[in-house]
Amino acid sequence: MSPFETMVSLQLQLFMYVAAGFLLTRIGTISPAGRKSLSDLLINFILPCNIICSFQIDLTGEILASCGVMVAVSLGVQLFYLLVSRIIYPGQSRERLACLRYATVCSNAGFLGIPIIGGLYGPMGTLLTSVVLIPQRVVMWSAGLSLFTRTDSKSVIRKLATHPCIVAVFIGFALMLGGNPALPQPLQKALSGASSCNTCMSMLVIGSILAGAEHINLKDGMIWWYTLARLLLIPLVVFAALLPLPVDPMIRGVMVLASGMPAGSTTAILAAKYDGDAPFASCLIFITTLLSLVTLPLLCLVL
Repeated sequence: MSPFETMVSLQLQLFMYVAAGFLLTRIGTISPAGRKSLSDLLINFILPCNIICSFQIDLTGEILASCGVMVAVSLGVQLFYLLVSRIIYPGQSRERLACLRYATVCSNAGFLGIPIIGGLYGPMGTLLTSVVLIPQRVVMWSAGLSLFTRTDSKSVIRKLATHPCIVAVFIGFALMLGGNPALPQPLQKALSGASSCNTCMSMLVIGSILAGAEHINLKDGMIWWYTLARLLLIPLVVFAALLPLPVDPMIRGVMVLASGMPAGSTTAILAAKYDGDAPFASCLIFITTLLSLVTLPLLCLVL
């Protein structure tokens, strides 16, 4: 199948999981507290297992070079996000502007990006997406968090050093650089079993988040401007910038898709915690997540 056909097939599968999470939340099977527990389980256990498994491929100079290039490209793209977020949302209140800028800088490339890009490009796609997330995590806990509250370098370093997904990346790299020694069979099966839950669990959580979104104002023009920028304009600019460069097509594809992910769910969490516009943040997440099921296959047409 072509990348477009593969993405459409994958998106239909993901839509079913999202719909299941939405319905389970609406009928009360997944409560707000349950959603938080599922999110914590995903971030602290399932995603790290998935990341470690993605590094279990034979290390070659080409793979190592690809990871280095991806880090450099991702850093450049994150700087682009920061610049764009400062200039395309004029005239907004402080509370709304914090949500818009944070949601521009920090996408949902973790929850949504890893299962989608991994499904399209296989383990190498998951590996490269995990590498993309390193600069995003740095920005998320530094410049991103400072949009809502004051932060300091010690807090940033502590959050990065203890984040399960970042720890998993370093464990995965260490194992890969060591030739991926055979792990004890029970441990390997446990990692693989937990990893296989990633796609379904991620989409159930996203469906639950959508079901819990309140005060959806479809008449708010800024929501639609943000949606257009986040899902289409930004990834198309990234694609145009990378196209003339001598970058591997997979690296370009992973970066474009990662840059076209919807608003990160932490936008609403931080807005609620630090007196931001939480209902507005929920709208950003709801609309972009829903429409990304359409825009991501469209982006595959340009790859």
